[in-house]
Amino acid sequence: MSAYADFPTSDRCLVLGAGGFIGTNLCLALRARGVPVTGFGRSARPAVLDDIDWVRGSLDATPWDRRLERLVGGHAHVFDLIGAGLPNSSNDNPAQIVADAVPAKVRLLEACRVAGVRRYLFASSGGTVYGVTGTQPVAEDTPTEPISAYGIGKLVVEKYLSLYRHLYGLESRTLRIANAYGPFQESRNGQGLVAALLRRLLADQPVEIWGDGRIVRDYIHIDDVVDAMLACLVHEGPGRVFNVGSGTGRSVAEVIADAARVTGRSPRLIRREPRGADVPVNILDSSRLMREAQWAPRTSWEAGLASTAEWIARSG
Repeated sequence: MSAYADFPTSDRCLVLGAGGFIGTNLCLALRARGVPVTGFGRSARPAVLDDIDWVRGSLDATPWDRRLERLVGGHAHVFDLIGAGLPNSSNDNPAQIVADAVPAKVRLLEACRVAGVRRYLFASSGGTVYGVTGTQPVAEDTPTEPISAYGIGKLVVEKYLSLYRHLYGLESRTLRIANAYGPFQESRNGQGLVAALLRRLLADQPVEIWGDGRIVRDYIHIDDVVDAMLACLVHEGPGRVFNVGSGTGRSVAEVIADAARVTGRSPRLIRREPRGADVPVNILDSSRLMREAQWAPRTSWEAGLASTAEWIARSG
């Protein structure tokens, strides 16, 4: 166990979006360390989390306006993993992203302020907030020019976190996460190239790709993402916004070739038109997190891809 994960186990944590890919893995890691956890999600509690406290609901549902303080009350730390929409469909209705994301998040921050939450950890998007940049890899001080409403929505929440720290002293850490992959990523909504690709290859189904396969992304294993969250939970340095990535870019074509090698299956490709919200290249510079929190990615691409394929094969 890394030193930065040695935080007080008496501090109860609230994980918003606990039933999702990142949330499930985070809850499992917290539970394994003996940390009391409350999970909050739209759906019923996943079977793998059957021994943690669970609250079912949606932050944008009207009744939650009156229940947010009770939800966050008694929790020292809040992990906010709830996103608004999907990056590739957010430009279909840009106004809806703001309408869905901002009011609910501000109500949540206000409830955290009133309840005396000590630290708020927000899962932002390292793949969308920067947009098209002139240099790679991108550091946290790179100008943010998102080309999707999803990325803009993430940045708006980041700015409100800064405001609440300035006005009320609410401590927060923002993690701009690269393309995470690993166990419990279902990829049912079209998100998560690695999981979707492996699942289709193992099922002998054709693989859809958008564009010519040259789009480059930074892929990071979920175990390293969770480690980064735990590091930020106890971080006391000057940074408040952190990239979380491997620092290595891989094209879609390279990912397909590697997945085919791991599974021993030959892909049948269906090519679609490029999507307007796809940034051509996105690789993250995570040196700030490495320097301030002694974090570093530990899972190699080869090992992570193989273990993800094994989990998908087992889970069906």
